[in-house]
Amino acid sequence: MKVLVLFKPNKKYDNFEGTRMRKSIKGALELLNVSHTDSKVDYFEIAHLVSPESEKEMDEIKEYGSPVVVSALYTEDDPTASYLEYKGKQDKASILTSKAIKFLNKADMILVPCEAAGDILKEAGIEKPIYPCFPGVNLARFDFSKEEEKEIFYRYYREDKNKKLVIAVGEYNARMEGISSFINAAKKCPNAIFYYIGRLKMRNKISMRLKRFMKTAPKNVKFIDVPPDDIYRSALLNADVFMIPGYKKAGVTSIIEAMAAKTQIIARKQTNFNGILEDGVNAHLAEFSETLTSLTRDYLDGKIKPTTLQAYQQICNHSLTEYGEELMKYYQKAIEEKVNRRL
Repeated sequence: MKVLVLFKPNKKYDNFEGTRMRKSIKGALELLNVSHTDSKVDYFEIAHLVSPESEKEMDEIKEYGSPVVVSALYTEDDPTASYLEYKGKQDKASILTSKAIKFLNKADMILVPCEAAGDILKEAGIEKPIYPCFPGVNLARFDFSKEEEKEIFYRYYREDKNKKLVIAVGEYNARMEGISSFINAAKKCPNAIFYYIGRLKMRNKISMRLKRFMKTAPKNVKFIDVPPDDIYRSALLNADVFMIPGYKKAGVTSIIEAMAAKTQIIARKQTNFNGILEDGVNAHLAEFSETLTSLTRDYLDGKIKPTTLQAYQQICNHSLTEYGEELMKYYQKAIEEKVNRRL
């Protein structure tokens, strides 16, 4: 079997979730000695897409007659690979975009990280086959014994190693969802440094509002663009807290990497897909901004217990090899179902 694994970000430089998800898929296939390609003009038996931005490529692949598998709701922190939008504080709900609905209805099979994610698709009227497939993670990428990798973050950003580090990964958008909560937590923890990671190049309207947020933020808050892979991994390895401060459903890819890096996850309850994070077990969850702030402050002060070991043990059960085996099972099923529909 040969698999087309396709995700082409809009920018030449990209290390956000869509790209990392594609790398995980490729890595899982390579461990099973399964051939893959990222070229539509190459020979392949099945295609695996990641982003609703790939609808044009989806249409071209469908003309070839090859089945198309889509991974949905794994990469919600990446605006080039996101399927959901947050509709405001009143309903506190993340819903499928119209573009995502159109794209998913063209797929032959859809993979989601958990049952709860599949329920979101079904409630939106997606009738294609949907299966839970928890992603794998390459634990070797988060080797705690490599001190030189941990040093990369501090060398690049010239921060004080003695200060505790809190990072958040998200999307800069017109509502600045979660950013005000992130800033409030930083104000209550003046001796820690806070890094918010997202795409800084954006529409002028959003950029202007972000600049106003930057002016009001304390000096211990930094807003940065998505860094190269080695710097991002180094940030995770050094971070005391991985915070998810917004309301929109969080990117599962970033969550499992934080678990692999043994970084304490403190998240807003509304961002969680049931079945991914469990309060007091592998994360600390908060419904309100005030609780999010107090959890972060209390954790940094050593007043609440970490859940990092349980989270790491959980993610150890989801190797890239096991992920690859799951993918192969679903690829074969998609191919068989495609053949049966032709008969």
